[in-house]
Amino acid sequence: MAFRTMNAARRAQPRKRAGRHLRRDRRIIALSLTVAVGASAAVGGQLALAAPAPEPVVEAAAAPLSDGVLDLGFTGDTMLGDGAMSKITEEGPESVLAGVAPMLSGFDFTIINSEVPFTTSTAPNNPGAKYSYASDPAYLPVLHALGVDAINLGNNHAMDRGPVGLADTLQAAADTGVAAFGAGADQAQASMPLMVRSGQLDVAVVSFGENFGPLQRSTDVSAGMLPLKPDRIERGIRVARDNGADRVVAFVHWGDNYADVNDQQRYWAGLFAEAGYDVVIGSGSHTLQPVDVIGDMPVVYSMGNFVFGAPGRFASYGRPGLGAVVGLRWADDGAGELSIRVIETDNLLTDYVARPVTGAELGPARKILGPRVAWSGDVGSVTF
Repeated sequence: MAFRTMNAARRAQPRKRAGRHLRRDRRIIALSLTVAVGASAAVGGQLALAAPAPEPVVEAAAAPLSDGVLDLGFTGDTMLGDGAMSKITEEGPESVLAGVAPMLSGFDFTIINSEVPFTTSTAPNNPGAKYSYASDPAYLPVLHALGVDAINLGNNHAMDRGPVGLADTLQAAADTGVAAFGAGADQAQASMPLMVRSGQLDVAVVSFGENFGPLQRSTDVSAGMLPLKPDRIERGIRVARDNGADRVVAFVHWGDNYADVNDQQRYWAGLFAEAGYDVVIGSGSHTLQPVDVIGDMPVVYSMGNFVFGAPGRFASYGRPGLGAVVGLRWADDGAGELSIRVIETDNLLTDYVARPVTGAELGPARKILGPRVAWSGDVGSVTF
């Protein structure tokens, strides 16, 4: 009871204002907090400034977009030489490109799979190889004039003339104004994505291939391309996103020659989907393969050949000599679309001049490409 009375008496007394010392202490505390907050912000700013820069990419810029939408073009295996050399020597490289040249005119930026180094070197990297190619660097400006803006070197022939041939290729591309990616003087360079910047979207294209052996694959200290590995798939999309990519495309050289899609291709396609890639576009089989959609990620398993100067072995494998030119775009609302135009690439039928396939001749291609592709006239499409 006494306890309550004492507290009540204390409450009845008027409160005294905080003394001079207490007010001083509060000011010191407030000042200390201000300094602490400021110091924390400064440290945070220093940490932000000290954050490592994104890993490098191969930078490229699309031409100004006529309709505000970036139209990317992709073609399959390209090689000017071998069986086509007589025609090229007599009539010029333009002669073997004439049939498909108009098909690239609608793209803002075109990427081909260059399955050949551009070099004057004649020494093969593997003297025992059955197929070993090289093209004159003078042909690269011809491709550029056709509308080719970038060459993918992540395949099993970019090293056919060894590190010297690859270095010549990279230099010729730089001199011509063509972006080159997918192979390099070491693994760090080989793994650099192509970053296509435009007024609408920045799109990264990341190159991969199968493990084609020690003469083809890059290491930390030797030239070559980048073989597929799960951690490299994840790293590729991370580097692309770190550099501001709005969309990420995998350009993959895989599969068996003149054959249908195999289990390994399907396995890797699943990993690309899990990693978050937007599209997978493939090459490598020399012939057309089906199109699929995994989740919301379309997969063009193989575009087949584009302009490829070897005679070809389509008949012996019982496969039609068909390829495709693939277009890729995203509308401003985010909707994506692939366009597919088929070409005849069997050089025994075309005399090394690939040409568009139209009308009733499209029957075999439609069957191969599968039900995921809708058709309007001679153009197939996949929306996603």
